[in-house]
Amino acid sequence: MELTELTISGFRNLESRTIVLGPRTNLVLGRNGAGKTSLLEAIVVLGNLRSFRTASLRQAARHGERVFHLGGGVSDGFSTRRLEQVVEVGPPLRRQLLLNRGEVRSEQYLQVFPVFAITGPDRELVGGGPEGRRALLDRFVFLLEAPFLDALRNYRRALRQRNAALVGGAKDAEIEAWEDRLAVAAARIVVGRQRGVTVLSKRFSEVYGEIGEKRLPEVEIRYRGESWCGPEEPQEKVEDLYRQRYNETRTRDRQAGFTGDGPHRHDLSLRTAGRAIRYVLSSGQSKMVAAALRLATLAQVEKERGERFPVIVDDVDAELDGAAAGRLLSFLGGERQLFLSSTNDALTAQEGSNGLRLWIENGECECREAESDD
Repeated sequence: MELTELTISGFRNLESRTIVLGPRTNLVLGRNGAGKTSLLEAIVVLGNLRSFRTASLRQAARHGERVFHLGGGVSDGFSTRRLEQVVEVGPPLRRQLLLNRGEVRSEQYLQVFPVFAITGPDRELVGGGPEGRRALLDRFVFLLEAPFLDALRNYRRALRQRNAALVGGAKDAEIEAWEDRLAVAAARIVVGRQRGVTVLSKRFSEVYGEIGEKRLPEVEIRYRGESWCGPEEPQEKVEDLYRQRYNETRTRDRQAGFTGDGPHRHDLSLRTAGRAIRYVLSSGQSKMVAAALRLATLAQVEKERGERFPVIVDDVDAELDGAAAGRLLSFLGGERQLFLSSTNDALTAQEGSNGLRLWIENGECECREAESDD
């Protein structure tokens, strides 16, 4: 799977244009602030509908613009499909998603061109709160099991309704109705996540061993939910456990004004020697763990779907030292499309690729073929 060209309009500081891309390594070069990260962000938003730089896409619109447009040709080697999105930043934010010029729902769109990105904010996967780890796990499970997205939506909807009923002083019968929907969706999420963690943990160990240093400590990955809901329970049992729990905690949750139990509070636990890794590993080691997590999701999705997907590494030689960056690039190999940003033109030679160099200056992009070694 590769992005053959990218069309940008009204996005960040980038000038509106269509950029033809290379099938293997695309090295994005330029000074700090020139627009390198914005170009990579545009590719990620095109494929994933989310930015790695901001939680709100309103900030992604060019200054003074109320709409931005992203489009691209996505090739699987046999045919090319056209992805497009038109985003009105509002408020409220509105987005039109198109596949081959026809409007589609987000769950269909998101399965077409998943992009895997290793960026500076990934350090929060290790040192930050559980939100980023939950998002990584949920996306991983969705890419393996598309209906999982419906469970997430149903859960969030039922959670909002139960919370509103708790705050609004609704009668028990009304709250119980939302609790039943909440329990069903919670069970689907928990069971799906637990399956995902089982697979992810094994794949992570393989990737971590390949890209990490030999002296790196072992990392244990577990799904951390409620203690009263053990792993490997059948979905029907998990539903019953949540119904019972929500009934038992209704008075407490009325007083608090929110639902205190459920997948919205769970975490992907990363531990070494019995301690959270953020208290044990160095900054460089934490970056390697975060990269291994991203690459583990990539490796498993590629295995199950039988195709390669693009990988983005932003500021590759700043985020990782030379040896670590070399191991990372060696792992990624020459079988998939890569987008690497750097201020260092010498990275082209280090990568050993006859790919494409994209020079960014004040939001303008100029493409040059890398010189061949022949």
